[in-house]
Amino acid sequence: MMKPHKLAVALAVALVVPQLAFSTASAAVPKDAAKDAAKDATAAAAKEVPKDPPVPSIPQRYLDQPIQWSVCSFDAAVKRLYPQAPTTNCAKVSVPMDWAHPDAHPDVKVAISYSTATGTSHGLMTSNPGGPGGAGLSLSAALAAEKTQLFSDFDLLGFDPRGFGQSTPLQCITTAEALNALPVTPDYKERTKLTHQVEVAEAKLYADACSSTEFGQFVSSQQTVFDMDFLRALFKARQLNFIGYSYGTWLGGWYADTYPSKVGRFVLDSNMDWTHTQWLNVNFDPFSGQRRRDTQLFPWIARHADQITGLGSTPAQVTAKYNGIRASLTTLVKSGESSVRGDNLDGLIYSAIYGNTRFIRATLDILVHDEFTKAPSASGQVELAHVDRAWARLAPALQAYDTLAALHARYGVSAAAAPATVAAAEVDSLKDVLADARTQAARADSADQPVNLGAIGTTVRCNDTAWNSDPSFYLKEADKMAKKYDFFGYMNGVPFCAFWKYAPQDRTLDLTGSPRILMVQGELDPATAYEGSLRTHNDTKWYTRFVAIDDEGQHGQYVGSASVCAEAIGDRFVFSGELPAKDQVCGTSPLPEEGSVYPVLGPVDGKAVQLPKSKAGSTKVNPMLQQALDEVAASSLR
Repeated sequence: MMKPHKLAVALAVALVVPQLAFSTASAAVPKDAAKDAAKDATAAAAKEVPKDPPVPSIPQRYLDQPIQWSVCSFDAAVKRLYPQAPTTNCAKVSVPMDWAHPDAHPDVKVAISYSTATGTSHGLMTSNPGGPGGAGLSLSAALAAEKTQLFSDFDLLGFDPRGFGQSTPLQCITTAEALNALPVTPDYKERTKLTHQVEVAEAKLYADACSSTEFGQFVSSQQTVFDMDFLRALFKARQLNFIGYSYGTWLGGWYADTYPSKVGRFVLDSNMDWTHTQWLNVNFDPFSGQRRRDTQLFPWIARHADQITGLGSTPAQVTAKYNGIRASLTTLVKSGESSVRGDNLDGLIYSAIYGNTRFIRATLDILVHDEFTKAPSASGQVELAHVDRAWARLAPALQAYDTLAALHARYGVSAAAAPATVAAAEVDSLKDVLADARTQAARADSADQPVNLGAIGTTVRCNDTAWNSDPSFYLKEADKMAKKYDFFGYMNGVPFCAFWKYAPQDRTLDLTGSPRILMVQGELDPATAYEGSLRTHNDTKWYTRFVAIDDEGQHGQYVGSASVCAEAIGDRFVFSGELPAKDQVCGTSPLPEEGSVYPVLGPVDGKAVQLPKSKAGSTKVNPMLQQALDEVAASSLR
């Protein structure tokens, strides 16, 4: 039986065109979408240009600390995928809580993994899967299991950023009384006075909780960048090489701006607009998510009407069906008959469409909720029969892209799933965190009993750049976005950064002194909008080379890309240091179970030369890498 929070709202050279054209035209987003997303930016960001913090020196005691290594728990999984892989060892190292004042607070731990190159090493390579808050301990090894030359050419470093994963955890602590006092809305999409009250109350609670310990103010990108350079120095590497996805591009950009002389080969994939504020980034999400859904997912479902039962054979029919299912869910919640919410469904779809092969999982999510609305359970939760009936509505050719076991784990209807399967399948959001916490609070022995909400990645966003402190600013923006983008326009609500009590640890990025960095960007990425990525490239044009992938919406491209062209450009750079002489537009390969690429009128002026079918990119990813990408996508709304 499905627990309510488990459905809560919630990381891919042939022929190229050596010219990049930009247009904001899109079938789903009006031409002024990027401008709308940036409107009122001065109200949301500090008016003064941020001053870069001084680069700290590394106290010798941290470089001299003893390190206790042991074989990583994931090493066996790596060797199953690639038996010739070197052994990856894990450890935890101490770093200052605040690099600017290393003696002012207790040290914290950063979990790391390391393997030595099996051939001649070209340096130290590390990575980040995104987030903020994505655990990256196994990512470098997972990437190398897919692209094995990484094992031979680089010493590989993985790490969980401070505050997350196996590193010293951020604790966001509130009380049972505060949780029990929170108001509740049946649907965050309904922009009512009640919803506004709920969003403000929740934001205040999160801000208080995540700033309740001394560590909270130091869980930031700048502190993590200092950690990264400490790790480079610890391994006596002259420079750092890096592959970063999503928020990992923000982290990579900040590292390159802080330590330009230490930058080796940096691949920044699925880029945030990392020269601008965190708010301007999250405010892109409503339109980029809608564009991916409306121009790719729903048309794909319609084209496969012969393989998917009952969702429609045109995009308009699929949209109408989705809206009908969602409305029925909200009706059931309002009547008190169900805890399966419409905004939960929106979050599931938003996170699933990060990946092309996950179109099948997104379709299954819609089918599961359709089955539930047809026959609501007495428990008010999704149950095994709903999931199994939804699975039966897919043709075997589509079922091959997922597993029934993973779907059971996603909906919590089977106790037999392995923890890793559950972690990768579930969607984890702030609403999910809140539902868990409320359950705990309801069982509390006293009103002042502390409740730990866990490590919430938004804390990093709050610490990084300035935010508007007026919640009405965000309420108005969410109301406007909800009308304009009816899928998930309301998603940001009131960020708890509006109530953050600490000053931002910001910087002004220009990359002066850095070697050129490779930026890779899908045209229809739902999580990091193309328009923002291109804006950052234009801000750093002398220091970045931009590779766009036409008609491609997957979040996360390099290493197993759907575009052979982009993959080849990445390989040449990572393994030889060669970049294209100019910005490039690449083509891509078809979506699952399709023989050709369907064009989308999007921000790239589609002039890429179509790739020969025989060289189509892979639609399969090794299970270890897929798990890492799924876990980041699943936690994308925290």
